[in-house]
Amino acid sequence: MAKLTRIKILTTGSTTSAPSNVRTGELAYSYVAGTQANNGDRLYVGTGTENSGIAPSVDVIGGKYFTGMLDHVHGTTTNNSALIVDGNKHIDVLNIGTLALESSGGSGQEVTSIVTAMGGSPTDAQLISAQGVKEYVDAQVTAQDLDFQADSGGALSIDLDSEVLTISGDTGITTSASGNQIEIDLDDTAVTPGSYGSTTAIPTFTVDQQGRLTAAATVNVATALTVDGDSGSEDVDLLTDDLQILGTTNEIEVAVSKVSTDVKAIIGLPNNVTIGNNLAVTGNLTVNGTTTTVNSTTVTIDDPIFTLGGDSAPGSDDNKDRGLEFRYHNGSAAKLGFFGFDDSASAFTFIPDATNNTEVFSGTAGNVIFSEGTFTGLASGNIKVGQTADGEIDTSSGNLTLDSAGGTVAVDDDLTVSGGATVTGAIAGASLTLTTDLAVAHGGTGVSTFADNGVLYGDGANALDVTAASSADGSLLQADSGGAPAFSNVIDGGTY
Repeated sequence: MAKLTRIKILTTGSTTSAPSNVRTGELAYSYVAGTQANNGDRLYVGTGTENSGIAPSVDVIGGKYFTGMLDHVHGTTTNNSALIVDGNKHIDVLNIGTLALESSGGSGQEVTSIVTAMGGSPTDAQLISAQGVKEYVDAQVTAQDLDFQADSGGALSIDLDSEVLTISGDTGITTSASGNQIEIDLDDTAVTPGSYGSTTAIPTFTVDQQGRLTAAATVNVATALTVDGDSGSEDVDLLTDDLQILGTTNEIEVAVSKVSTDVKAIIGLPNNVTIGNNLAVTGNLTVNGTTTTVNSTTVTIDDPIFTLGGDSAPGSDDNKDRGLEFRYHNGSAAKLGFFGFDDSASAFTFIPDATNNTEVFSGTAGNVIFSEGTFTGLASGNIKVGQTADGEIDTSSGNLTLDSAGGTVAVDDDLTVSGGATVTGAIAGASLTLTTDLAVAHGGTGVSTFADNGVLYGDGANALDVTAASSADGSLLQADSGGAPAFSNVIDGGTY
C-alpha cells in the first residue's frame, strides 16, 4: 500500500514547558503526565502574526489534563476533578476547609436560615450558630450528671455543678492536687538507685504485678573468647588480650581501622602477590598493567581466535601495527622478527630483522614460502611474471597474447594504456571512468554525484538538477515559489 501524507501534531515527551517554536495554526501536544504546576497533557495552537516563521503566542486549547477532570459520574465529587452537577443540580459532598456539606441519599438538603437558639421548632433547613450551640450545651451540662465506672464498685454518677469527683491512689500510687492539676506519682521501692552492670557483669531485675522494679543485682559473665583455626586453638581474654589478624607476605594483607565506634578489619590481597602453587581462575581474568610475562614450557589456549589490539574496536586509528613479535638467533646475532598487519601500509608483512618503535615496526620485508594457494588479491609493488630489468611481463619477440582458453581475461584493477588501443568487440565492464563529466548534449548528466534519495529534473542544456531528500515519512513532491520541485510534509489549507 502506498504511504499517505499525514498532517502531524507536534509532540514532546521530554519537557513540561509549553512549545515556543510553532507556526500560526500549527498544533502541538505535550504528553508528559500533567499537573496543575506543569504544562503536561495539554494541546496547544500557535496564534498571531508569524515572525520569522514563528507564532508570537501559543495558546492552550485542550488536552487530556482537562478532559480527565470531567471523566466521572455527574453529581459525584472526585479528587482533583471538576464539579459536575447531576440532573437535579445536586452534588453528593463538598468540603470547604474543615467543613463538609454532604447530602443524605443523594437528594441534598436546602439551608434556608441560621438560628441563634436551639428552642422553638427547628427544621432541617436551619443551621445553628456557635453562640446558640454554646448556650444549649451550657444548659445541658447544668442539667445533666456525669456517669462513670471503675474496675470495681458499680456504675456511679456525679452532679456536674454540685458534687466533687475524688481521684485517689492505690498500691504504689500517690495522687496530689494543686490548682487545676492532679499529679499521679509512683511510690518508691526498695531498689537502690544507681547503674547496674559492667564489663564483666550483666544486670538482673525483679518486677512486681504493678510493673515496678522491686530488686536489682548483677551477674558475672565470661570474659574469654575461644578462637579456632585450621590448626590450633587459643583463648583470648577480652579484658587484657589483643586479638591479632595477620596476613602472610605477598599473599594476604590485613588493614585495621576505627571510625567512631566501628572497628574494621579489611582482609585483601597486597599490590604484589606471589602464589607458590597452582592457581585456577574459573571466571574471567582481567590484567591491567604494563607488561604480562609468562615463563612456562607450554602455553595452551582453548579459544580458536586470538584477539590483538584491545577488547573492543578502537574509536580512531592509533597508527600502531598488529601481529606477533618474536625473538630468535640466526647463528650470528640475536634478531627481532615481526609477522602481522602493517598499519601504515594497510597490509600484512613479514620482517625478519625488525625494529620496534612503540608498537610500530620497520625493516626490510622478508621472503615467505607457500607450497600452493589461491590468492584473491596481491599488492606489494609490481607482480612479476618473468623477471626483467623493469619488472615487466616481456617477450623476446612478437606479440604478447593473454588467452583464457575460451573464458575471460579479467583485469580487476585500473588499466592504463600508454599507446593506442584497438577494440574489435563490444566494451563491457562494471564501470567506465572519464576524466570529465559527460555533458547533457552528449547524452550525459553533466554532474558527477547526486544527492541521496533526491529526484532529478531538467535545467535546459545545463547539467541536471536534483531535489534534496525528503526529511519526513510520507512527504509529497510539490513546487516551490520558483516552480522548482521540492519535498514537503505540510499541506497548506490556506485561510478563511
